[in-house]
Amino acid sequence: MNITNFITPNISEEDKDMFFGPINPDDVFTIIEDHWTMAHVMHKAGAFPSVTQARKNGWDKPIPKGFTHIVSGKKRRQIYIFGGIKE
Repeated sequence: MNITNFITPNISEEDKDMFFGPINPDDVFTIIEDHWTMAHVMHKAGAFPSVTQARKNGWDKPIPKGFTHIVSGKKRRQIYIFGGIKE
């Protein structure tokens, strides 16, 4: 299965384990940068060949707060995002 995990830079290990656990040693987490939009996430996850292509396909929106799960494309990519605490 094709799984990609994205987290905010300031997530605690406790929150990481709560949302993504149990965590295996081979799990990979990509840190969300401050300037990213969902287009950046979709590109990093391999759903689109470029950020521009992701934008053209409607992903030019902010990364949602809280925990998000997206299933994308024919390959059924599993994308998990922890975008921080809702305000």
